Amino acid sequence: MTEGSNPISPVDGMDVTGGSKEQQAAGVGILLQIMMLVLSFVLGHILRRKKIYVLPEASASLLIGLLVGTLANISHTQTSIRAWFNFHEEFFFLFLLPPIILYP
Repeated sequence: MTEGSNPISPVDGMDVTGGSKEQQAAGVGILLQIMMLVLSFVLGHILRRKKIYVLPEASASLLIGLLVGTLANISHTQTSIRAWFNFHEEFFFLFLLPPIILYP
């Protein structure tokens, strides 16, 4: 490289303050959702393995979601991270409800 040339950076011309924080919040939201999913699978496996039938697997998953949602609401995080945990009616009615209703 010569002395006067600048290396091309992937963030050239990008608003680092606004776009980066939104991407970081989206990443944290996705990470929390994946962690909740893995935790519910592991907890369901432990409940079946230990033969604990008092607490069904679906109830354990609901309790995990309730705990994470409560922690997200009481923590002073950015509103963009909390937006990942909002209930979207359109998504529920279009993608989640039909398989529940049409399950044989």
